[in-house]
Amino acid sequence: MSVSTPVHDFLRVYSAQDPVRCHMPGGKRTPFDITEIDGADSLYEADGIIGESEQNAARLFGAAKTVYSCGGSTLAIQAMLAAAKAENPTKTRVAASRFCHRSLVSACALLGLEIDWIMPSDFLSCNITTWEAREKINDKTLCLFVQSIDYYGGECDISDFSLLCREKKIPLLADNAHGAYLVFTDRHPLKLGADMTADSAHKTLPCITGGAYLHISENAPLPFSQRAKEFTALFGSSSPSYLILDSLDLCNRHIEEEKTRAAQVFSEIKRLKNSLLTAGYHLRKSDLMRITIDANKYGYSGSELLKLLRMNGVSAEFADSRYTVLLFSTGQNFADFSAVLTAASRIPKRPEIVSEEYEAVIPPVVLSPREAVFSQTEEISAAKAEGRVCGGVSCPCPPCVPIVMPGELFTSQAVKLLRQYGVETVKAVVRK
Repeated sequence: MSVSTPVHDFLRVYSAQDPVRCHMPGGKRTPFDITEIDGADSLYEADGIIGESEQNAARLFGAAKTVYSCGGSTLAIQAMLAAAKAENPTKTRVAASRFCHRSLVSACALLGLEIDWIMPSDFLSCNITTWEAREKINDKTLCLFVQSIDYYGGECDISDFSLLCREKKIPLLADNAHGAYLVFTDRHPLKLGADMTADSAHKTLPCITGGAYLHISENAPLPFSQRAKEFTALFGSSSPSYLILDSLDLCNRHIEEEKTRAAQVFSEIKRLKNSLLTAGYHLRKSDLMRITIDANKYGYSGSELLKLLRMNGVSAEFADSRYTVLLFSTGQNFADFSAVLTAASRIPKRPEIVSEEYEAVIPPVVLSPREAVFSQTEEISAAKAEGRVCGGVSCPCPPCVPIVMPGELFTSQAVKLLRQYGVETVKAVVRK
C-alpha cells in the first residue's frame, strides 16, 4: 500500500477548486503556494495534514518523531541544540567535529554555547576518533555533535560515538545534511544510535531546496520530542513554504516506493567510479552518493576540472584546488551517468600536479562565539588579519565550513590557510 500524501492531496484539491484567493501570499498564480488557510494545518502546531505527513516520515526513517524544516538542516541544527540546552541548561559546552557547517557555529553564538573542537587528521574531514572525542568531554559538555558525511564524501562511524555518549550520559547529535538518502540503507545515523539528526532532503532526495527533516530517536530524552516544534518555531519563519512542505510530503512516497530505484542509483554510481578509474582518474574514497575526483593527479586543479566538465555539459557540486566533487540524488536520471563518463573522457590527461596540502589549524580562543558575533566588527583584508580576533563566519559556500571561528585569533598559519582557500576578506572584532 502506497504511503499517503496528505499535504499534496490537499493542495491538489484546493488548486483544482480555483477559489478567489483572498489570503496570503501576494503571488496568486502559483497553484500550490498558499498560507495556513482552513484545512491546511500549521507547521509549528501540526495536528492535521502536516502532522500526518510528519508521522509518515518518522515511520519511514524509524524516528520517534520527525519535524519538517523549510529552512534546511540549518534550522534543524538550531532546534537540536536548543532542545539539548533546554534539557540541561547548566551545561554550556558542545564537543564538536572541527570541520562542521557554519550553522553549528551560528547556533552556538545565538544560544550562548561554547565549543570544544575535535580535530580530524585531514582537512574538511568528519573522520574524528572516539579517543579524541573522549578527551573533549567533561562535566560541562551538553552534547557531542558530529557530521555523518563531509563534503568530500568521507564518513563518520556514528555507532562508536553512540556508545561513547551512552557511557558519558550525553546526547549524540548528528549533522546528516548530506546523508538523508541513507534511509535506503542500514547506515542512517538514527539506526546507528544518534539521538537527533538533521537531514537535508533537498541534497540527495528529490525535494526542492530548503526541505529538511529533524529526526528524534526513540532513545532520546522525551523533552526532545515534546519540544521539537517549539524550537523550530523559535528560529524558523512564521510563514513556511507550502511548496517545500508539498515536496517533503511527496518525498515520503519516493522513500516508500523507490527502494529498488535507489539501489540502482547506488549501483550506477559505483559503476561510474570504476569507469573513471579505468579512464585514468584518481578518486578519493567517498560515500554512496558522491564521486570525489583528485583532479591534481589528472593534471588539473579541482576548479579547472569543474570548468572543463561544465563546458562538456556536466555541472559539478563543488571544487577546490585539489578535488572536484560530483553529487547525485536518488531521483537522478540514469542517462546522467553515461553523460558524466562521456564528458570526463573528453578531457585529456596532463602531467600530475603536486598537490597543495591544507594545514588544518585551531587558533587560540580569545572570545566566546556569542561575544565575538555580537561585538562591533569590521571587514578587513585576510592578508592583514594576523593578530586580530575573528568576529564572524567567513567561508565559501560550498562547502560553508569556517576556517577560523568567531572568537578565535587570526594567527599567521590561519591567515595562510584562509588565503590558500580563497578567502580574501574577513570580519574582525574592532580593537578598543
